[in-house]
Amino acid sequence: MAEQDVRAAWAYGLAGFALLSVGDSVIKSIAGQWPGTAVAALRFAIGALALGILLWWREGRGGFRCRRLALQLARGAALALATLLFFLAIFAMPLAEATAIQFASPMITMMLSAALLGERISRGAWGAIVLAFAGVLIVLRPNVELLGLAALLPLGAAFGMAALMMLNRRTAGDVSPLAAQFYVAAFAAPFLIIMAIAGHGSGMAQLAITWPDAS
Repeated sequence: MAEQDVRAAWAYGLAGFALLSVGDSVIKSIAGQWPGTAVAALRFAIGALALGILLWWREGRGGFRCRRLALQLARGAALALATLLFFLAIFAMPLAEATAIQFASPMITMMLSAALLGERISRGAWGAIVLAFAGVLIVLRPNVELLGLAALLPLGAAFGMAALMMLNRRTAGDVSPLAAQFYVAAFAAPFLIIMAIAGHGSGMAQLAITWPDAS
């Protein structure tokens, strides 16, 4: 890979994480006004619709020819689980702490890539893994004492994102990047809609879906 490509990849990654942080902050700002299950379902329903329109415009019918459907469904399920757990987490605890715990995901991905894909990890990377998990435990411990098992939600989200990264690697090259984004959103949305409906029907007040405020 050329040095210019590597720099571009870093720039894309940084921009993506910055946008995710902005989105998480917006979601945190509506905590208590709408259930996290409903927010997650609406977010991906709108995303799937917008990506579908863009995919049709760019690639036509060919963009919707899904290869290895089971793996694409698994990608959607992994993303749905990670999103739901993280949204519930930031509604229950401070955003900074939930994010710090959820960022164990890259470390989990590294370990899974070594165990399942046979990729080599340098000693420096193993050192980073140890330090990262030590940091997660430091952040996690007081929150478990205060919030109980709810503090494990962002850790569950981290495992969900790690699973998604592994599945992304398995399906890389099957379709265009735009189609891959559409599939993961389109398959995540039904899972999240079902979860939102189930939460609403559970009778729990914090999961009841009402008409949201326009703001």
